[in-house]
Amino acid sequence: MISIDHVRQPIGAFTLEIEQLRLYPGLTLLVGPNGAGKSTLLKLLATVDRLRRGRIAYQQREVGDYLPIVRSQIGYVPSDLELYEEMTTYKLLVYLAELKGVYQIEPVDRLIRDFRLEPYRNTRIKRLSIGIRRRIAIVQSLLAQPKFLFLDEPLNALDSGERKMAITYLTRYAMGRVIVAAVHELNEWEAAANRILWLENGRTRFEGGAAEWKWNLPSKVWEGVVTREQLNRFPERGVIFMRELEEGLFVRLVAERLPLPGLEEVQPSMEDAYFIRKFSVKSWSV
Repeated sequence: MISIDHVRQPIGAFTLEIEQLRLYPGLTLLVGPNGAGKSTLLKLLATVDRLRRGRIAYQQREVGDYLPIVRSQIGYVPSDLELYEEMTTYKLLVYLAELKGVYQIEPVDRLIRDFRLEPYRNTRIKRLSIGIRRRIAIVQSLLAQPKFLFLDEPLNALDSGERKMAITYLTRYAMGRVIVAAVHELNEWEAAANRILWLENGRTRFEGGAAEWKWNLPSKVWEGVVTREQLNRFPERGVIFMRELEEGLFVRLVAERLPLPGLEEVQPSMEDAYFIRKFSVKSWSV
């Protein structure tokens, strides 16, 4: 567990303020708009930035007293990690593993296989696509099998297959370890997430279980086929999704009560819950 207490971290005109927060083993999704403080929090957790005020403890070890030990147990993927472009994939990972105190080759070989990097083993980094570099960035964070893993938009530039592969791996890895991943797309993580942490303007708006995230919402989600005339009578801000069909428009809407005839209430997804919570949707009746 990671304990965060009375943290106040000013960065220019922005300040991250967290009074009390506990991060438990499992996969926590960190959500919020750009500028909410997600990257700032991850940098603090990864000990990249020095904490100005407050306390962060990793299994009761505070950074100020146990920095080398804490850092040895941390893996981190920033949103803009730069890799040594003249090195090959294999040489880079071996070099980074040694910096982390890992001198066995087997963990490097295993991660190369797990993340399907074998074809690029002897290719220089500068010749690789952004997506492959991103996979290498994730792999480097796992070399020392860290107990605490912090990922800032880890799936950026990955295709759909690579994204599923990474999520599946991280889901398994999260057992008994604390993983915090800042993400924008929630639905692809729906089956993997244990907890949700929502930041808004540097403050915690929600922290709890993934199931709880979809409970007690102020509005419901409705689905079905409507005419364009019917949809024009419904507030645009309540439209989650719309697709044109031969028989009309298939829509997914948010409203407190049945908004249009013929629609059915459906279970909200994690993305739906964020949509509702973020925009504080109230009652839209027609």
